[in-house]
Amino acid sequence: MRNSPEPRERTNGRSREVAALLSAARALLENRAFADAGRAVLGACKAILGADAGFVAVTSPGGKGIEAVCLDPGSLGLPVAGGLPAPLRRLCSRAAKAGQVVIGNDLAKGAVQASPAGDHAALESALLAPIVIAGDVVGLVGLINKPGGFSARDSQLAEVFAEMAAVAKLNSSTVNGLEKDRNGLAKEVRNGATHLRQAEEQFKTLVENLPDIIVRFDSTLRHLYASPAVRRLTGRPWQDVVGKTNRELGMSSELVKAWDAALRRAFATGKPERFEFALEAPDGMRHFDCRLVPEPGPDGAISSVLSVARDVTPRWLAFEAEQRARATADALREATMALTRSLDRETVLATLLDRLRGLVPFDRAHVMLLEEASRVSVRAIFDGNSVVPIPAEERPEFDPTDHPIVQSILTTGKAVLIPDVSAHPGWSLPTDRLSEGSWMGVPLFARGSVAGLFSLAKREAGYFNREHVRLAETMSSQASVAVENAILFEQMQASTARMQLLSRRLVEVQESERRNIARELHDEAGQALASLRFGLRLLEREIDEGGSVTGRVTELMQRTDAVIDGLHRLAADLRPASLDHLGLEAALRQYARSAGSKFGLTVRFKARGFTSARLPMAVETALYRVVQEAMTNVVRHAGATRVDVLTERRGDRVLVMVEDDGAGFEPDQVKGEDHFGLLGLKERAEALGGTLRVESTPGAGTTVVVEVSSADPHSDR
Repeated sequence: MRNSPEPRERTNGRSREVAALLSAARALLENRAFADAGRAVLGACKAILGADAGFVAVTSPGGKGIEAVCLDPGSLGLPVAGGLPAPLRRLCSRAAKAGQVVIGNDLAKGAVQASPAGDHAALESALLAPIVIAGDVVGLVGLINKPGGFSARDSQLAEVFAEMAAVAKLNSSTVNGLEKDRNGLAKEVRNGATHLRQAEEQFKTLVENLPDIIVRFDSTLRHLYASPAVRRLTGRPWQDVVGKTNRELGMSSELVKAWDAALRRAFATGKPERFEFALEAPDGMRHFDCRLVPEPGPDGAISSVLSVARDVTPRWLAFEAEQRARATADALREATMALTRSLDRETVLATLLDRLRGLVPFDRAHVMLLEEASRVSVRAIFDGNSVVPIPAEERPEFDPTDHPIVQSILTTGKAVLIPDVSAHPGWSLPTDRLSEGSWMGVPLFARGSVAGLFSLAKREAGYFNREHVRLAETMSSQASVAVENAILFEQMQASTARMQLLSRRLVEVQESERRNIARELHDEAGQALASLRFGLRLLEREIDEGGSVTGRVTELMQRTDAVIDGLHRLAADLRPASLDHLGLEAALRQYARSAGSKFGLTVRFKARGFTSARLPMAVETALYRVVQEAMTNVVRHAGATRVDVLTERRGDRVLVMVEDDGAGFEPDQVKGEDHFGLLGLKERAEALGGTLRVESTPGAGTTVVVEVSSADPHSDR
């Protein structure tokens, strides 16, 4: 029994399905854009399923909604620019969330259609098939209003068309991506070429304007390239440098050796090298920090080395200046410590020259101190080998007024620099005899005043500069403190010795005065009183015998008067009453008369400017003792026959002068222990804030002048 043929309608239906599938497949192959392929898939699907309307949509960016790619409104009249109706949106959401086909055949029940007015059909049924790629819903195929509603078989066919839409989506993404990549790559190539040209121009501009010197070397150590800055260093244009080695450019052998070694290491190791070098340039010696960078070729081997040399001369000079400053500070600190270790002035002066040599080189040097206003002595010298202190008896001396340069330093307290003494018209110095050379003199200070100077000499003319003067002045400041300390120490020692001598002299004077008083009392008053007692006994006997006593009484009265006169004379020697009652002028006049008769001298006294106004008691007493001590010195040492005593009051000053015609002496040769009297005079004058001046010449007598203030310097006591 033969099978009966299929109904014609079923056969025709399958033919339409096949035709629709082929049409959709052809559209997938022919259309790269997803919208075109999606429209073909939607048309085929509508034709097979018999839907009135439909759409293909994709998920919006972020996955929060869908956007229609293509829309066939059919008889529903759905607006192309508007959104889908709310029931369709809910079905779309369910299908996208479930990832499965969703069918709604009862959309018209229980709902008021919000279709546009007119003859548009109402929304009755819909089928939503998800477009799935790699497990993710990327879109939907939607079919709307099929007569009789959609069936399970319709959902199977819709899934097939959704798969085709997924393929179209993948093809579109791939093609678009490839096209985008191709276009992007072409754009990148164009942009890269543009940037490369710009970078080359910028690099050229940068290199040509950089202060750094850019050089490229080949494997034979020849210059492949040199930036224009090389002219600043070599004085040659860069064209003359290319193709030559450093040796051919005239670089020193030592520097060529350092360069070649560094370049060969860079070629051999492929690692950067860095070193510093100095090179004589047209504007002087320049210092560079150089970096060598190996440049590999296409095969990876080092084909060239790029050199970047930066001029670091300012930094190098600053570093050198810092090093010099530190060395100077260290030298000054050590010199200060050395200078303050001793309180001996000669040691301090020798140390000054010795330490100064480490700061300011010199060939010869002298240290000179101001002994008096008109006398300078050389205390230490540097003879070219060592510093030599000069003993006191061998020190050269000269008058600074005979040498204007020395006088200028002593009076102004400022250093003098003579770069070339042969070109200096006023050059005159007893300690230096250079026919040519450089010289400087720097003052030394003590207690704020110029105490001397030191001179430095160099045989090379123009050697010393202001920096040398500054260093010498700095050392002078350090040495001045040490010199002042040494002077103070010497003065303290001298004062101590003088006080010891004066104390001893005071004891001797006291003992001498006591002996004199004892002798006077014993020889004169004692004998006179003994004689008086004997006379009284005789008087007593004569009275008992009844004889005459008048002669005896007269004799006893004369002896009593002699005793009284002797005691008065002794008291006057200790302190004359006239000094207390009549003042200095009367006391000195009385002393001059008594001293002349006592010592057998011609003593002349003269007073000027004294009025009834008395001087302070301390001043009168001190000046009286000055005249007494000076007269004692005349009697003991001078061998004089005449002495002149002058006292004069001039405003707020009082002057006392004692002049004799005796043997005289050399004041500079007098030692303290030989002349206690002069020490006593000086101490008395200084105690009143005054001065002592002694003028004497052997064979021409001596003049002692003391000048003090007329006011009592110790009135507050």
